[in-house]
Amino acid sequence: MGSIIGAVAGFVLFSIFGLLPTFRFGSSLALYTLHRVTGRSVKATLVARAFIIAGALLSILCGAAVSLFGGALLGSIFLL
Repeated sequence: MGSIIGAVAGFVLFSIFGLLPTFRFGSSLALYTLHRVTGRSVKATLVARAFIIAGALLSILCGAAVSLFGGALLGSIFLL
């Protein structure tokens, strides 16, 4: 039961404090990676936008997973 409470707490904290930073970090990192791969400035094409959206979604999913698993772990340790 403690792991469920911890996972919910982790999700709520991620929703409040982590959603916007992970979105910004993921989209910035995707844009930087695309710039480094092409070697020039990135134009607003469909491929570039898709790459940025995919990077943002991937970072949001990874951040949510870390928050959920971390909250579940802490909840199972402290709420026995």
